[in-house]
Amino acid sequence: MEPVAVALAVIVVVVMIILLGGVYLKNTQPPATPAPTPETIAVTTIPVAVPATSPETPPPTPEVTPSPEPTQRGTYAEAAMPVRDPDPYNAPDYTTNYNPKGYQYPIIFHQSYQFKYQYEAVVAHVHQSPLIIDFAVSPGSSTPIRSFFLITVRENATQKVIAQDGYFRTYSSNSPKRLIFSTPGTYHINMYGAFVSTDLTIRAPT
Repeated sequence: MEPVAVALAVIVVVVMIILLGGVYLKNTQPPATPAPTPETIAVTTIPVAVPATSPETPPPTPEVTPSPEPTQRGTYAEAAMPVRDPDPYNAPDYTTNYNPKGYQYPIIFHQSYQFKYQYEAVVAHVHQSPLIIDFAVSPGSSTPIRSFFLITVRENATQKVIAQDGYFRTYSSNSPKRLIFSTPGTYHINMYGAFVSTDLTIRAPT
């Protein structure tokens, strides 16, 4: 045989062997196992109760207890700060007539004083007229210049003098005396004297 023909024959044989071997290997190989599909994990959703939305309730308004109204004391009289008048005899035109007799209204103030050149005072709160001021004076000296007593009644708010009377000096020595006021209000009763004892009684409807 010629060398070329031999070589071709060898090549053909080799190619056939390779092809047959590939077919054999392909038929003898086990089928490829497919890659496992990842398992899907089932997630269980737990339902959560959603609170029902209710309209906002405004907080309750705290109850306010009204303050009790101040209790009026009614008609009464009490000691007060006296007025030191530099000119005590300043209201002769306001002198009231005195009348020891009359209705005996309830006593709202009573006190006795020993005057030795000092001032005393009382405030009377009168809700129903009349206001009656009785005063009885006993001299401690037989000399009128030494023994005297002066009582001055003012409107408490304005300090306006509305009445004045007394014992000795510019006033008579009559005793007892009574001053009567026919208007409700608050009265400041100022007293001044020396060498006398004075018994003061204030009356008014209560």
